[in-house]
Amino acid sequence: IHSSGSHLLSLINEILDLSRVEAGKYELREALLHLQEVAADAMNMVELRASKKDIQLTLDARNDMPAVLGDEKAIRQIMLNLLSNAVKFTQKGGAVSLTLGWTQSGGQYFSVKDNGPGIPDDEIAVVLSPFGQGSIAIQTAEAGSGLGLPIVRAMVDLHQGKFKLQSKQREGTTVTGMLPRERVMDTLPAVEDATGRDTRKSKSQRTLQVEQTPASQTPLPAQQPQPESD
Repeated sequence: IHSSGSHLLSLINEILDLSRVEAGKYELREALLHLQEVAADAMNMVELRASKKDIQLTLDARNDMPAVLGDEKAIRQIMLNLLSNAVKFTQKGGAVSLTLGWTQSGGQYFSVKDNGPGIPDDEIAVVLSPFGQGSIAIQTAEAGSGLGLPIVRAMVDLHQGKFKLQSKQREGTTVTGMLPRERVMDTLPAVEDATGRDTRKSKSQRTLQVEQTPASQTPLPAQQPQPESD
């Protein structure tokens, strides 16, 4: 009963959120936030679900990223939706990574990558439409409203950002949200030191091993800064 009630409440909230966005009634409560902190919260929220499927979660974040101006609740919901989708459709023993970094224009991006079954090209438009579900979701009877990705794209748009989905069958899916440079506080340009090296390339990496994974499993490669164009 509790599980069914929670699922129904989640469905209602997703419908209300998307309805507000489409009606132009969703108002961002903007404040300074660090994507690294929001990402860590979202990772913790899906850790238990991932552990039940022996999925390796990895958070890869640069340590030189300043605060951005945004709606913390909305950004957290975006990351949580993307991570939940990735864990839901990734097979047991798979891997899911969340990467944060700089865009080429000086903005910031967050990208969730999995090595799940992927999405067929002719179904990408379907999964991005409200209540749309691809054949994988139907075949596996995964519970969901089909509103996760539409809400993500709508909330990224509200932040004047860009949304990008790349998928290949039997290899996995990568979904990226890019925030514009105007939302980054004290944007740090790339600067070369005396040796000609880019001083902005240092990074920190936190890996969550939610279950013991086979030694043969290799972690997902870190994402490179995403381009601004589609």
